[in-house]
Amino acid sequence: MDDFGRLLDTTWRITRKTGSRISTGSIDTLYEKAINAGALGGKLLGAGGGGFFVFYVQPEKKANLQKEMEIILHVPFAFENGGTRVIHYTPETYSPV
Repeated sequence: MDDFGRLLDTTWRITRKTGSRISTGSIDTLYEKAINAGALGGKLLGAGGGGFFVFYVQPEKKANLQKEMEIILHVPFAFENGGTRVIHYTPETYSPV
C-alpha cells in the first residue's frame, strides 16, 4: 500500500506540471503540509472550485496528519465492496466559507 501512496504523489506532481490552472497556492500549501506531516501521497478529487483531497498515510502517522490538517474538514474514507450508493454527509460543525 505504501507504493500506492507514492504513486499518488508521483501522479499529483506530474499532473501539477501540466498547466498553471491545475492547482492554486492554497491547494499546493495544503498538499505540502500533508506530505510534511507524513502522507506518502494524495490526490485532488472533484472539480470546478470545490472537492476533496484524499491522502494515503501509514497508520502510525495518521494522528499526526489529522492534527496538522485540522483547518480543513475531515471526512472518513474506507474502500467499499458493496457497490455504488448515494450518500449525503453534512457534519453539524460545517459552515460554508
